[in-house]
Amino acid sequence: MKKIVLSILAGAALTFTMSSCGEKLLTDEQVQAEIVKGFEAGKAAAETEMEAKCQADFETRASAEFDRLKAEAVAAAMPAGK
Repeated sequence: MKKIVLSILAGAALTFTMSSCGEKLLTDEQVQAEIVKGFEAGKAAAETEMEAKCQADFETRASAEFDRLKAEAVAAAMPAGK
C-alpha cells in the first residue's frame, strides 16, 4: 500500500513538473499584439526604404528639370539670327 501511494505521489509530481516545462500558448490578445508588433516593424522598414528611394529619385528628377529649364533659358536668350 505504501509503494502505491508513493508511486501515485511521484507520478503526480512528475506530471506537475512536466506540465510547467512545455510551450506556453498565447492568449488572443497576446497573439494580436504580436501580429501588430510585427506589422508595425515591417511597415516602418518599408516606409524607411521607400522614403530613401523617393529622396534619391527626387534629386535625379530635380537635376533633370533644372538642366531642362536652364537649356530653355539659354535657347530663349540667344538671338534668332545667330
